[in-house]
Amino acid sequence: MVRRDVSPPVLRFNSACEGRRWQLQKRNERLLATVRAAVPVRLRMADEGHEVWQRGPATIVMPVVPLHYPQPVQTALTIYRMAELTYDCPQCDNEVKVTEAGAVLLRHEVHCPADPDRLVALAAEHGIAMNRSL
Repeated sequence: MVRRDVSPPVLRFNSACEGRRWQLQKRNERLLATVRAAVPVRLRMADEGHEVWQRGPATIVMPVVPLHYPQPVQTALTIYRMAELTYDCPQCDNEVKVTEAGAVLLRHEVHCPADPDRLVALAAEHGIAMNRSL
């Protein structure tokens, strides 16, 4: 007679790397949930027209919206700022990822005006020099 063990399944990983990746994924999910649950607070103005915000454990540095910019650039920058503060873009289904270092990254769809490449191109069309690192 063969006896079978009926204990509950145990989570096993094929390698230490796979286990580490799973732990990082769980940590990142908790970190993102903590950040999303926190209320954004403006800390200060930084050099060269940027603001520093705090949202839970996340620090967010983003550009202000200059009032002398043309309306299309102001609108795109406003959408960009909203997405940075809320992690939800009103114009696209953006993707939010947390890096191994704990940095929160947003990736907009290519058609979105808040996509950094598209925002830089829009600014250039209106004679405004803007770099990709927003």
